[in-house]
Amino acid sequence: MFKQITSCRICNSKNLSKYLDLGKLPLANSLIDPEKKEKEHFFPLEVLFCNDCCLSQLSIVVDPEIMFNNYVYRASVSKTFQNHCREMAKEIKKRFKTQKLSVLDIASNDGCLLKEFKKENFEVIGVEPAANIAKIAEENKITTINSFWNKNAVKKVLNKTGKVDVVTATNVLAHVHDISSFVSVIKEVLKENGLVVIEVPNAHNIIEKNQFDTIYHEHLSYFIFKPLIELFERNDFELVDVQKVNIHGGSLRIFAAKKNSSVKKNKEAVNELIQEEKSKGLYELKTYLQLAKNAERIKNDLILIMKEIKSKGKTIAAYGASAKGSTLLNYCGVGTNYIDFIVDDTPEKQNHLTPGNHIPIFSKSYLEENKTDYLLLLSWNFAKEFISKTPEHREKGGKYIIPIPEVKVIESEDELE
Repeated sequence: MFKQITSCRICNSKNLSKYLDLGKLPLANSLIDPEKKEKEHFFPLEVLFCNDCCLSQLSIVVDPEIMFNNYVYRASVSKTFQNHCREMAKEIKKRFKTQKLSVLDIASNDGCLLKEFKKENFEVIGVEPAANIAKIAEENKITTINSFWNKNAVKKVLNKTGKVDVVTATNVLAHVHDISSFVSVIKEVLKENGLVVIEVPNAHNIIEKNQFDTIYHEHLSYFIFKPLIELFERNDFELVDVQKVNIHGGSLRIFAAKKNSSVKKNKEAVNELIQEEKSKGLYELKTYLQLAKNAERIKNDLILIMKEIKSKGKTIAAYGASAKGSTLLNYCGVGTNYIDFIVDDTPEKQNHLTPGNHIPIFSKSYLEENKTDYLLLLSWNFAKEFISKTPEHREKGGKYIIPIPEVKVIESEDELE
């Protein structure tokens, strides 16, 4: 069901060092149907650092067919992500002079991003491996090929649309084991002066802001800028620009073009980020070793706060049955001993149990009918959105627990960082 990693997936170096071990955890999105007796599987969750190209990567790869065939994450559920997609589509359009443009989105989910490109008059097509999610996109009139991204998917795209001006992939590169092949086949579908736009969570933030909960089995790699440069250069691309964006706790948006293309280059932004990473020690193993200590401290702090709350006869629920929430709760040993229930806006997650700790998940209406004193915000990256969605909780004196980057209790979004 999984295989061990012995060499770096970008540079093939065997010079790997473990810096984080979160124990044996279940797959973060393997929600349990309470009507069925399903066997749960637990896998090691450890992170290795490549001392040569500086890529962080999990020590194992779980079979992707197990993780992605029936996926429960829907991008369009989050208003924050919808706004991010709108901004992204407008930003990319500005980089082209011509009006007639086409875009391919890899791992296009329910078409959230492509819907925004469609508004900007792009011809759109998506490739999505999860059959249930691809079906939703098709129902929303987003042309979607149900497939993993590979040479067969490329053929299908070329048959439908021909080569495209833009290829996007948001929050997907981290999920891919053979990332060299993933990047390489993009060349076959991209026009000569086309643009590749990739977004990945920024591993600098994971280290600096203690975001260890963003580590789970679906995310095989954790990127800073340096290994991305190496990955794309090895596959005949050049990184022509880079931006930091706020989504998912802080991400890198990289722009790549075929070598020798006429795409405009922003060398200043590229060089600035390289220098920043050097100055922050992100090319040295010792910088990463602190994360394990910080994760342990957050675990202890969270348990301490929840014990104190429960000792006063108060109740705790959670908002957001997210993958990061699964890592946090299972690593901390938190289940129904502390959390009564979780509410989530994704229909596919409701009326299920969380993996490992078996906390029931309901729709937000359940929270309105079942008052709780504290809400633990598991998707802390959408904290503002969740707080704004729960005015009744605040009006009844309810408080919020934010677990990352440090555990704290707040009463309103004004107290967020």
